[in-house]
Amino acid sequence: MQAKRSRVRVAVDIPVTVTTVLDSQEATVINLSQSGAQVQGVTLPKGTTFQLDCEGVTTYAKVMWVDEADRMGVRFPFSLQEGPLFEALKGVNRTHRRGMPPASLPELVPAYAGFGRRGR
Repeated sequence: MQAKRSRVRVAVDIPVTVTTVLDSQEATVINLSQSGAQVQGVTLPKGTTFQLDCEGVTTYAKVMWVDEADRMGVRFPFSLQEGPLFEALKGVNRTHRRGMPPASLPELVPAYAGFGRRGR
């Protein structure tokens, strides 16, 4: 039995740039909460700290797990409070409170019950 998570996670499709000291690569955030994300298209070694750049806003993250050739789970050292990732979450939460599908953000849908490797 999985423990109940304290943060709401949503499936998203947000293009980002993953930047380390040595390299920058394009990727996509496919699952997002205020405290972490699942990134597809790039993998880094577990424990790596990096920048997640989206629409000119930088969010720092740390790799918590790596699975398959192009997917990793990351944790943010600080909860999202601003920027495009936060706005995406805020938009989904506002829309779902009204009981309506997200009309202005069609790529955002409720996530499956699990997150990361265990949810599939």
